[in-house]
Amino acid sequence: MSAWFSVVAPFLPEIIKAARPMFTRSRGDDAKAAALVPQQIKELQDAAAQNADAIHALAGEMQNTLHSLRQGAGELERTLARHELALAALERSRQLALIAATVAVLAAALAAYALAA
Repeated sequence: MSAWFSVVAPFLPEIIKAARPMFTRSRGDDAKAAALVPQQIKELQDAAAQNADAIHALAGEMQNTLHSLRQGAGELERTLARHELALAALERSRQLALIAATVAVLAAALAAYALAA
């Protein structure tokens, strides 16, 4: 839930404002109420246009966010691949150092034996 909310949070006041249009209200008889219907329809159409604009802006921001996330994921994958290669090289270096140390110990032992004999 928090992922979508963090994307929507900056637009929340605009969304609430667009979702609650204030219609012209009639107080009294039905003749006045019937006369206000065209004005109420216009206000509803204006509110729908504002909602569409807010949704369009939100969709654009979400598209930018998704693009940024995809770029970040690509960079993370490349970084992980570099680290895996470095780790493999480090492991090979460790193995080579172990082999070199073993050969050096054997050479020292052989030299000590040759000098003793």
